[in-house]
Amino acid sequence: MSDTALTPPPYLSPSSISTFQQCPLKYKLSRIDGMSEPPTEATLRGNFVHSVLEELYKLPANQRSIGIARQLAKDIWEDEYLEKVLPYVHGHNALRQFRWTSWWCIENLFEMEDPSKIEFDGLETEIDDKISGVSVKGFIDRWHKGEDGIVVGDYKTGKTPSARFVDDKYFQLSLYACALEQKFQTVVDRIELLYIKDAVLLAKKITDEDRKLVAATLVSVRSAIDERCKLGEFEAKTSRLCDWCSFKPICPAWGNQKN
Repeated sequence: MSDTALTPPPYLSPSSISTFQQCPLKYKLSRIDGMSEPPTEATLRGNFVHSVLEELYKLPANQRSIGIARQLAKDIWEDEYLEKVLPYVHGHNALRQFRWTSWWCIENLFEMEDPSKIEFDGLETEIDDKISGVSVKGFIDRWHKGEDGIVVGDYKTGKTPSARFVDDKYFQLSLYACALEQKFQTVVDRIELLYIKDAVLLAKKITDEDRKLVAATLVSVRSAIDERCKLGEFEAKTSRLCDWCSFKPICPAWGNQKN
């Protein structure tokens, strides 16, 4: 083992897998060195909308109205998110636009489903388990037991992806599906991506191929991270995504060096 060996994080999550696949160096800086990236307007909006919907579905069914959702959004904004958002969204008009675009997502959910007629077995359920010997963690937005098995759902406040990118978006829920199947010894029937910004529902049945892909990806990524930790070296991988990476100013691939 090299003198520069690093200690690998004890678990993987869907977001850390995505980060490593995007760029191993970005994974090291964020997950091993502990360098945090500032939140973006998009991530703040996603967190805010998720918080409102979580609280909405905790209420008794007959209280899950559009008016109650509006009040929840107002209370959660004033109690928690205004302070979180202010450092990153500047100016009265920008804050107003942030709140409106967030509310449109919540309003769209009522166009997609009737919250008063849906009951979930789990909201923001924590996953902390092993799949194929690899420790994984994460949180499931919502799930319930349907007639043909468990249905796992995830809210998305970003733009609906084009068809060629949809499979990548399903991976997170496929991983969660495998974890729930282990936990409850019950088959997951389907996974659902609710793109509430556009009021679009994307859904698919879980197949054995999906389960095999999850297992293979976890083992492969875990092995690749551990090997790089032994060597103490994580390479940069350049792509169009570099333009949105907060680590670009210190990235050696862009002619910079970390201080």
